[in-house]
Order: sequence, then structure tokens, then C-alpha cells
Amino acid sequence: MIHRYSSHLGLLILLVGNAVWLGSAQVPFPGKCPEVKVMDTFDVESYTGVWYEYSKYPFAFEIGKKCIYADYEIIDNSTISVVNVGINRLTGQASNVTGKAKVIAPAQLAVAFFPNQPTNTANYLVLGTDYESYAVVYSCTGVSTLVNFKIVWILTRERQPSAATIATAKKILENNSISQTFLIDTIQTGCPNVGNATASGADDELDLDDFVTTVVPNAIERA
Repeated sequence: MIHRYSSHLGLLILLVGNAVWLGSAQVPFPGKCPEVKVMDTFDVESYTGVWYEYSKYPFAFEIGKKCIYADYEIIDNSTISVVNVGINRLTGQASNVTGKAKVIAPAQLAVAFFPNQPTNTANYLVLGTDYESYAVVYSCTGVSTLVNFKIVWILTRERQPSAATIATAKKILENNSISQTFLIDTIQTGCPNVGNATASGADDELDLDDFVTTVVPNAIERA
């Protein structure tokens, strides 16, 4: 019995490690990736432009960052350029990562940030958007039949969206039975204008002790 338990535990640790290495999603759930409802039709051109990150599941690459936004631009009929930008809350320095997204099907994109990263399977599903105020994005990586890893984003066209906009976005999560427990709001105050990568807000200082004792433990606990 102990041997069987140890084997299962070892397998689970290995699966978790592989999922973290993939870097595609961060919150573990039991079982396979569930079915979700994506949009039946999707206007890629209307979706392009700047989207601010209102909230998301804990994501390793974004820990300690604020003022996060994404900028999407059309390259050709089936490809979109992706630029994700954020500001380090400790140093005030901006950083970005660039990639490309291939349109696989309506509201289903394969986003790649690394050379030779496969783009034949959708890892960016748009569950809902009105193109003008909100978008709800979902990704799930099934490591095996035992565990899957999810990440969810609520994106908005404004840094400070209305309560009604967020309520509409969260209703889409509710309709898809997607947990909102793990959502973490992204700081969007004291941010520079889009395109100004060096400015940072003095009203949102965060010292190292606060980051280590508060931000990181809270993210780990909620994950």
C-alpha cells in the first residue's frame, strides 16, 4: 500500500514538474481538461490592439509585476504578433516578451514565445469578448488523466474598467463552471502611458520585504 502511494505521489510530482516546465499554466486541477464554450464567430481584426490585464490566475512569469498589458497586431490572415509588457514592482523597470499567435479556429489561437514552439494546438481560447471593453481568455494543459493546469485572464480595454464590465466577464467564467477563487487582480494604478516603458508610479511603491512576505506567499497559497 505504501509502495503504491509513493509511486502515485512520485508520478504526480513528475507531472507537476513537467507542467511548470512547459510554462503554459500554473493552477493545478484534478482530471482532464474540461470542455468549455468558445465563441462561435471571432473577428480577429476587431480583437487586435491593446488589452490591459485586469485579473488572472497566478502565473509564474508575472509575479511581482504591475501595469501588465498585451498588444496584438495582424501580421497576415492567420497570424498575429503578440507583445506582453509589464513593470517590475521592485525596480520600476519595464520588460516585454514578444511572440506570435496562429489562428487555429474561431476564437482559438496557438500562441508561441519560443523558437520552434509548436503552433498546431490552441492554447489561447477566447470564451467571450465584445471587442470594446472586455475579453475572457482561457488555457488548459492536460498533463495526463490525473491532472490539468489552467490559467484564466480577464482583459479590458481600459486600465480601470467599470464594475458592470467585470461582472459581464465573470458571468462568462460562471457559465463555463470556471473557478474564480484563484483570480488575482493586476495592479493598474501609477502606470505610465502605453509606449512609455521607463516611467513608474510613485504611489505604488513595494519594498522587498513586502514582496517576499506578502505577494509571493499569497500567490503560492492561492495556487
